[in-house]
Amino acid sequence: MVTRMRLPLPRIAVLLLPLVTAACATGGRSSGNPFGRASGEQEIHIKVLNQNFYDATIWAVVRGARHSKLGVVVGKQDAEFTMPWTFSEPLQLEIDLLTGSMRCRTDPLTVDPGDILELQISVDFGQTRGCSMY
Repeated sequence: MVTRMRLPLPRIAVLLLPLVTAACATGGRSSGNPFGRASGEQEIHIKVLNQNFYDATIWAVVRGARHSKLGVVVGKQDAEFTMPWTFSEPLQLEIDLLTGSMRCRTDPLTVDPGDILELQISVDFGQTRGCSMY
């Protein structure tokens, strides 16, 4: 199951304060677009909760093709990955259990820069929700 989490509202307020302070410090002169995305928002974050006993390799799939290997999540552990992401586009995650023949892809999910995704790998891998085995 892949879920999307949005940053809580208080963090937005915390980010706006330094922006206003910086604008005041420059005397109102602007060196760029103050409403543009922060550099940290040109990426997405993927949290993987591996409840299975086997290690799993996680791939990012864009437009039906493997885009990049995010990494390996050890059995019964969690991992976090970051990947560059500059505009809204569908993303699938591919899970390959290192036992050999078990692999699945999640349903496509439209992802925006700054999104945080959570992927849970079930103990019973065949029951991983939103995942098509092949």
